[in-house]
Amino acid sequence: MTPTPEPVSRRARPAKAPLSRRSILEAAMALIRERGVDAVSLRHVAEQVETGPASLYAYFEGRDVLLDNVLDAVYADVELVDAEPARWRDALAATIINTIAALERYPGLGAVALGTIPTLPGALRLAEHELALMASGGIADDRAALAVDLIAQFAAATAIERTVRHDSRRGDGEREHVRRAYEKADPERFPRVARSAALLTGPDERARRDFSIRVLIAGIERPGPL
Repeated sequence: MTPTPEPVSRRARPAKAPLSRRSILEAAMALIRERGVDAVSLRHVAEQVETGPASLYAYFEGRDVLLDNVLDAVYADVELVDAEPARWRDALAATIINTIAALERYPGLGAVALGTIPTLPGALRLAEHELALMASGGIADDRAALAVDLIAQFAAATAIERTVRHDSRRGDGEREHVRRAYEKADPERFPRVARSAALLTGPDERARRDFSIRVLIAGIERPGPL
């Protein structure tokens, strides 16, 4: 007896998942991880959630608003580091490093951060944590408020720089190229640059990042008027 053939479904694929703010955000975040912010459009995001671009406007007013919300979702996932008051500097430094790392996972998102004044819950959570750490270290409120803005700028700029460097075609040869250029600098016009070529190009990204954070925190602590 010939077996009865399995019926062929008329549906090419399972039913679509319900559209939501979260599903749109996740689609946008996946596209940014894969292709970077500049390659992301509402059309591309809509394709990922199997709808038309017009449908996204019910959830986000436009691309800029969507990117602001993506940025806030990334801020909301930053691991916040707590510590006893005596260790507030270490906790703040670690939180800054975690912020940079979170932004780096989404190429180009640092540029969105530099052009945005954050007001959404993820960013407020991060600011609240930084303010609490600085308060535990005795930092005056006015200095701490300025520091929150400076930290956000530093984290975003560092993420942009590191992303650009990683995408550069020069790769590991860039540092050697710069070192040779410094060494060949006119010793009469640029004696310190020529003499310090190895020092100027020697520290790796982590050393430069950690030094910058130490200088930043030392500046926050510096006594005297702003």
